[in-house]
Amino acid sequence: DLAYQDEEVDEISPDLWQEACWLVISSYFDEKGLVRQQLDSFDEFITMTIQRIVEDSLAIDLQAEALHSGGEIETPPRHLLKFEQIYLSKPTNWEKDGYNYSMMPNEARLRNLTYSSPLYVDIVKTIIKDSEEPREQKEEKIYI
Repeated sequence: DLAYQDEEVDEISPDLWQEACWLVISSYFDEKGLVRQQLDSFDEFITMTIQRIVEDSLAIDLQAEALHSGGEIETPPRHLLKFEQIYLSKPTNWEKDGYNYSMMPNEARLRNLTYSSPLYVDIVKTIIKDSEEPREQKEEKIYI
């Protein structure tokens, strides 16, 4: 009987509920540490989310204004740029003497340097002229 089952359910007191919540929170931090959630979130962003954003983005459509020359209107070609695969390099520091090396976050903090990574992307460029077939050209690993 459903009504009978509802009567048997004991309510948890607010004090016991709060104690249980803190027990769960403490267990989480004991196992994962204080910054694990932030690190996991950042790793997910770098490995999955950036690529997903690029894939979900529409092509960039570029076209200049029509030109008027000699009484005729000349329509310039359209250029479509579609970003595809991205590549994120490891953070690197370039010294003044040209030497480069992988940089760690703590070193960037101590030396007041920007901790950043170069981002490269494959770009497919499509050129569309009025009466011609569209021409497609792929550029790989373009620094952006």
